[in-house]
This record gives sequence, C-alpha cells and structure tokens, in this order.
Amino acid sequence: MKILLINRDDVLLFAGEKKLRIWKENGREFIDAPVSSDGKIVLRAIKKNELSYPNWWLYSAFFWIIGIFGLFTPKYSKFDYALDCNITLNVSQMKDVWLRFNHFVNKKAGIPVAAVTVSEGTVAEIENGVYIYDKISHRRRKFYKLISWFMRIAVTIAIFYIII
Repeated sequence: MKILLINRDDVLLFAGEKKLRIWKENGREFIDAPVSSDGKIVLRAIKKNELSYPNWWLYSAFFWIIGIFGLFTPKYSKFDYALDCNITLNVSQMKDVWLRFNHFVNKKAGIPVAAVTVSEGTVAEIENGVYIYDKISHRRRKFYKLISWFMRIAVTIAIFYIII
C-alpha cells in the first residue's frame, strides 16, 4: 500500500528486517508498504545521528581531509536526538495514508512532542514515538569541532614554518 511521507528528512523505514525504498512522485515521497493478511502494516522508523555510529571518527577524518581541512565539509547537525519507533497501521478501508515526521523538541517544557503522526481517520498504534536525547552524538560533535580547529591551526603553523 502506498504511504505518503511528509517531512521525512533522514528517517529510515523498515518492514520487518527489510529496508523500504523511498519513491518520489510529483515532488512527494512515498513508500510501498506490504500489507499483512489481517489488513495491518507494521513499520519501524529509525533516525540516528551520523556521530552515533561506531566508526564515526574514520568517516569524519576522511571527509575532513577531502574537504580541505574541514572547510568545505557540511557541519554536523545540532539536532542531537534519535528516533526508534514502531508503527502499526490498520488500513482496512483507507485510501490516503500519510506519516508526518516532526523535527522539533520542546527542551524547556520537558513535555515530549510526538515525532510521528498519522493522517486523521487512520487507526494507528505508535510505540516510542518521541525523540530521545543522544548524549554520545552531542559529545562527539563538540569533540570533532575542537579537534578540527586545533588541526587547522597546527597545519597552518606547519605550512608557515616550512615556507619560512
């Protein structure tokens, strides 16, 4: 069944162990989700920061060098939150089903904001549908930024002494 995705950003969707391919049509993203015999679709949505992976330092060092000492590499996102939720949709008679992904967290109020919402009239069960703060990616982003500036200064000084 065709499910429209609104504001997906870099959320990965899985049906069981199979990663679902994201299609585009008329500027809209959608997935073709498998429907079980009882009229349910079971999806898993995962959003993880790049700095949360085990070999983050290898990728960041490689792209730091390729991007001419980090000057032309894109900055890491300051959104240090992860999402890992299960979505069960009951779509027995629905035509239009869409999933909307929210990329907002209310830090001051401490009230969890729903990360995934579904279209009106759709019967859905969403487990863990809120963003969880990822301390590891926050620390690694700060560490990367600090090391990047120190390395830029060290390379500049080394080049200066080689020339003179």
